[in-house]
Formats: sequence, structure tokens, C-alpha cells
Amino acid sequence: MEIKIIELTEDKAKLTFVGENHTYMNLLKEVIITNPDVDVVQYYSEYTFSDPILLVTTKNKKNPIEIIKTAAQQISKDCASLLAQIEKA
Repeated sequence: MEIKIIELTEDKAKLTFVGENHTYMNLLKEVIITNPDVDVVQYYSEYTFSDPILLVTTKNKKNPIEIIKTAAQQISKDCASLLAQIEKA
């Protein structure tokens, strides 16, 4: 997965996720919004077939990149847990 930073401040990040689609972006957005330090999270595509853009703004100048990384790690952890359960079945 390639990620390009469009804009980055101490409480705002705007990133492009090259080649990703709605499936991953919806999941990432839903995990990020559960963080109490997040003010706004949204993703959108400027055009129908363009790469999605993720926008995250935070409260109290929390680092938005760390919040995105934590959410991605949680998704990875949840997927690993699911795979382990399937293998046991």
C-alpha cells in the first residue's frame, strides 16, 4: 500500500491511499472514529476512479499520524485474531 501525504499539521492529516478502495477506507474510518482524541475523520474520492483521500483532525493537538497508525494496527490485530479462530475451526 502506498500512502502520499497531502497535508500534515500537528492536529490534521490529509493522506492519499494509492490503489485502495471503499472496503479498507470504510473500515479504517470506523476504527479511527472510535478514538476519543479524534475530532473529524472522513474519506472521499475527488473523482469516481481516483484514489481515496483520508482526512483526520484531532483534539488537543494529538498527532493524527499516530492515531491512523494505531487504527491500522488494531485492524491488523483483529484480522490476525479472526484468522486464528478460523484455523481452529
